[in-house]
Amino acid sequence: MEAPPNVLVVDDEYASLEVLALLLTGEGFRVFTANNGEEALVQLQAETISVVITDYKMPKMDGSQLCLSMLADPRFKEIPVIFTSATYRQDVPRPSNVVAFFSKPLLFKDVLLALHRLTKGGAPPH
Repeated sequence: MEAPPNVLVVDDEYASLEVLALLLTGEGFRVFTANNGEEALVQLQAETISVVITDYKMPKMDGSQLCLSMLADPRFKEIPVIFTSATYRQDVPRPSNVVAFFSKPLLFKDVLLALHRLTKGGAPPH
């Protein structure tokens, strides 16, 4: 049996982080969490991550800064990133590794569909 994809969820709002992590775990993903971009970079160094789901607006290092740090590191530049935010504005630069954007509150089925496309190259099993 194939190992489940590793997903890193990054959000400074504990409730959002925990709910998304729980839902993804229930769908068979192996989930790692971080509260900001700095913690996310530590997780990226410790684990092999398939996809990063990050909030845009966070203290210490926001989602955009995290993406730029990932792009600057050969180990992480190919990892796709999904942005989430309740306050995202369209004029904010979107780094090239951002493959999808979802507004909060998240529609879990949309996030799940995007994850399946990114990790398995297709739709989720029914």
